[in-house]
Amino acid sequence: MIELTYDRDARMLYCYFADIEEGEDASQVDVDGKFLVDKQRQLVGFQLDTSGVLLPDALRFAAGQEQVDYDRASGDLRVWFKREAAAEAIDLPFPAIMDLDRKGVALGVEVFAEPEFELAERLQYAEPFIVEVFGDDDEEAGESEDGPIVFAEVAPDGGPATDVEESTEVEAASVARETPVGVVSDEIVRSGFVALLGKPNVGKSTLLNAYLGQKVSIVSPKPQTTRLSVRGILNRDDAQIIFVDTPGLHTPRSGLGEFMVQAARRAIPDSDVLCFVVDSSEPPSALDKQIAEAIKRARKPAILVLNKIDIGRKADVFLQQYRDIGPWEIEVAVSAKTTDGLTTLLEEIVQRLPEGPRLFPAEQITDISEREQAAELVREKVLLNTSEEVPHGVAVEIEEWAERGERLYIRATVNVERDSHKGIIIGENGKMLKKIGAAARYEIERLLGRQVYLDIWIKVRKDWRRDPSSLRWLGYDIKKLK
Repeated sequence: MIELTYDRDARMLYCYFADIEEGEDASQVDVDGKFLVDKQRQLVGFQLDTSGVLLPDALRFAAGQEQVDYDRASGDLRVWFKREAAAEAIDLPFPAIMDLDRKGVALGVEVFAEPEFELAERLQYAEPFIVEVFGDDDEEAGESEDGPIVFAEVAPDGGPATDVEESTEVEAASVARETPVGVVSDEIVRSGFVALLGKPNVGKSTLLNAYLGQKVSIVSPKPQTTRLSVRGILNRDDAQIIFVDTPGLHTPRSGLGEFMVQAARRAIPDSDVLCFVVDSSEPPSALDKQIAEAIKRARKPAILVLNKIDIGRKADVFLQQYRDIGPWEIEVAVSAKTTDGLTTLLEEIVQRLPEGPRLFPAEQITDISEREQAAELVREKVLLNTSEEVPHGVAVEIEEWAERGERLYIRATVNVERDSHKGIIIGENGKMLKKIGAAARYEIERLLGRQVYLDIWIKVRKDWRRDPSSLRWLGYDIKKLK
């Protein structure tokens, strides 16, 4: 019998075709589908179109379930909660995500609903199959049990920090991410959104920063550095190009990973041009091929961006392999690091943008607030100065932002998952925390153009990447993705 898990926060049903152990799912594919509802608008099942995506043998676990019908000829896979003729088939708002094992056999599938669908009200027939429910319907994240907090000061002159102190309380605050988008001018130019897509660590953020001439999206050698879809706005006399730097698409292993993947996926249908950024020094991987398939299904102008030509000695060899997973309207070789090829790429992008008004004020460079940028710069310095599991388990909040004389006072909380992670970030006699703070303060002062007094606190928030309430509290809420 199939089993379901239901995530209220993500409005997601996960259907298991087989028992899944941690790490057994090796890859994913997207499949289009439909919700099947009866006359009372209750969900009786869902249908997936696997044709051209999965061979019949890949669906043997699913086809062996009594609640599943599989048509080998058409590739239609129907999962039933109540077997009766559906009164209506409603397109899934996003492709379903099918998890595959190392042999490419489907283990289970995730289907998502928009808020307007009111999934929670339609699960009468699914309830007997639901074995676990995650999240809650409360929009406000509640308090969670926190570990001890370590306070450290970074002196404005860059000198030694004060002694590290222990505390047990801190006032938590979150900054709403607001991005008003609308017509701001009657002037008609080439104007639109350009999604930078690709797997982690291929240089998407470096490319965005190179175009804008300043750091808008943080960078590090660590994969999965970008967590939010960051918009960077490039204004020209004849165009407004709104780049969307997306998190690297990967197989998520936590609630945070799922948030990042969904943030990237949702940028695809909302963009006018898709740039598939790849590392030209490496052949296409299985993940590259999956991303290429998602881009093809979007039916948007797509450009293959072969990055890192400054280190890619075999770019010409791999080019044909990347062409084969296309098709692409054009391929452009660039180096985001040295800026080679960026002018050519930009012209190709502008040619493919629709004509229309500017959507942001001409002086605006990003949709990220200064508070959010400051938090990300602190996180970047943690990424650059720590290793092992610590970087992926760090989230930064700005707790206070206040004028104090000639300086801006910023209090930042670095959330970690383990007491051991806290110790690593503090370092011996607070040296590592002092180093991170001084580097972050320098970058924040460059960003704001003024002197800053930066206080950094360390808080242990146990396993926050897997806790729905913590994820919402820290701003990683799938329900609020734009």
